[in-house]
Amino acid sequence: MDKKRITAFALPALAGMAFLLILLLVMTVSSGYEAIIKERSGGYYRARSLFIAGNLFICTRDSMTFTSRSLAAASPADKRGLSIMSLNSVEFIEIIPGTEDEEPRLGSWHPALKDYIGDYTVNAAGNHGYLSLRASGSTIYGTIRFPDWGRGATEYLKNVRIVKGKLYFTRSVTTAQELKRLGASTYFVQQYSGDYYKSGNLIRGFYVVHGERKAWEANKNR
Repeated sequence: MDKKRITAFALPALAGMAFLLILLLVMTVSSGYEAIIKERSGGYYRARSLFIAGNLFICTRDSMTFTSRSLAAASPADKRGLSIMSLNSVEFIEIIPGTEDEEPRLGSWHPALKDYIGDYTVNAAGNHGYLSLRASGSTIYGTIRFPDWGRGATEYLKNVRIVKGKLYFTRSVTTAQELKRLGASTYFVQQYSGDYYKSGNLIRGFYVVHGERKAWEANKNR
C-alpha cells in the first residue's frame, strides 16, 4: 500500500479519534455528578464530572487526598484539575447527592430550619414510611420508619443538617445492634437530600444507596 493510500486511511481515523477525545472531555467537564473516590492505594478524594470508557476513568478531582472517607466528605471545595487514569487504580466510586437533575425551588423563596420541622408521610422509591423532624436550637434531628421493612421499628437519622436551605441526612445500619433491632438483612448506608417546597408542604429529592440514585418525597401532615 503506498503512502498516499495510507495517509487517506490514517487521517480520517486520527480525526475521528481526536473528535471522540474532545467529545469525552466536553461531556466530562459538563457533567454535574459529585463523588468520593477511593484509590487502591488507600487514599480518598472528592471528584466531579465522572466519565468511564472501558478501562479509562476521567474526572475533575480535588488536589487534596485524604486518609479517610469522612475527611474527604467534610472537606471544602478545592481547586480541581482534569484527571485521566486507569480504572484499575480505583477501588470504589461513591456518588454524592447533587442538584443537577433536581427541580428548582419555586420563586425566590428559600426554606429555613423551621420550615422543615414537622411530621411527614414518606414515599421512597415506592416504599411507604413516616418521617419526623425536630429541632433543638439550631440543631435538627429526626427519625424515619418504614412499617413494611424489617421489624417496622423507628430508625434514628444520622448527620441531619440543612445546608443552603437544603436538607441532608443519612439512613444506615452499620452495627450488629442496629441490624438486630431493626430486623435488617444486611448492612447499608443511604444518603438522602431534599428541598422543601412551600406551595405543597413537601420535601422532594433523591437518595443514594449502593451507588444508585432514587427519588423520594415526604408530604407534611396537616
